[in-house]
Amino acid sequence: MQLEVHSGAAAFIDLADDWHRLIARSAHATPFQTLEFQRAWWEGLGEGELRVLALRAADHSLHGLAALYVDLAGVLRWVGGEEIADYLDVITTKTNAPEVRAAVLDWWLGPHAPTWQYAQLSNIPEASPTIAEWQQQAAQSGWRTAVERLDVCPVATLPASFDDYIAQLDSKQRHELRRKLRRAQAEGAQWRLLPGGADVSAASEELMRLMAASSPAKTLFLTPEIRATYQKIFQAAAATGLFNLCFLDADQRAIAVYAYFTMNQRIYLYNSGYDPAYASALSPGWVLLAHLIEHAIATGHTHFDFMQGAEDYKYKFGGRDEHVVRLTLQRS
Repeated sequence: MQLEVHSGAAAFIDLADDWHRLIARSAHATPFQTLEFQRAWWEGLGEGELRVLALRAADHSLHGLAALYVDLAGVLRWVGGEEIADYLDVITTKTNAPEVRAAVLDWWLGPHAPTWQYAQLSNIPEASPTIAEWQQQAAQSGWRTAVERLDVCPVATLPASFDDYIAQLDSKQRHELRRKLRRAQAEGAQWRLLPGGADVSAASEELMRLMAASSPAKTLFLTPEIRATYQKIFQAAAATGLFNLCFLDADQRAIAVYAYFTMNQRIYLYNSGYDPAYASALSPGWVLLAHLIEHAIATGHTHFDFMQGAEDYKYKFGGRDEHVVRLTLQRS
């Protein structure tokens, strides 16, 4: 394998076509490892020494990518940011994946990498081979390693029909969901997907308005920098079909919203918000989520990933825990 080292934001331009092809060939890549997400995050929130490592086969085809940076405090981190990217890892194909991962860490442990004090590599899926392989490799080079679970990511497996999905829920949940859907229908609430070619910027502003309305914590989180970065991510991802929003409307306005990514027959539920004034009467979050899951099944998706957080509704809608971890590397 041939290793290429790309420095700075120019890497996103230089590797763009190959990056897209690699994502399409990777069985385990997520929306957070796409060029669109990582470039927008770096432009909005990244600072420090950026390196994108590209691993190529003899025929020059790309078999692996890893975008990492050393922040201003000297900490080695994934590009993408643990605060807004739920899953991060090396991007590989099935071919030569262990060799790719080994080459990436070997370079970062070597003399040509920017100086860093320790590595804090968050949001790696717990099932990823990166964890054990890098622990062993780092230990052999004299580094101390630690792994800690960071969060749960409930995931629901979707059956062939929405009726089958409803049938697999707890009986109390089935009854409650059907009741809420009937009530919303009686009140004239309607759900809609953002159509292709629609104004993603305006829809994203509506998302962030409802996010802030539904939670004081989200209000604090939505700094001007985060808002601007979200806009960059959503517009870039929507242009390639990776991202969309859905809304529940009542009284001629949006009262609930979900933002989600779709990739490899999997829905990634990313952000949500609702108008608290309608919470008790219409349960807009539940109603809209049911419609989105029905849409996911109808369009051939096999998994619905609620992503990080152990909120109760995720389990009521059939989520089963998966986990993400943080791998820390420190000099002995």
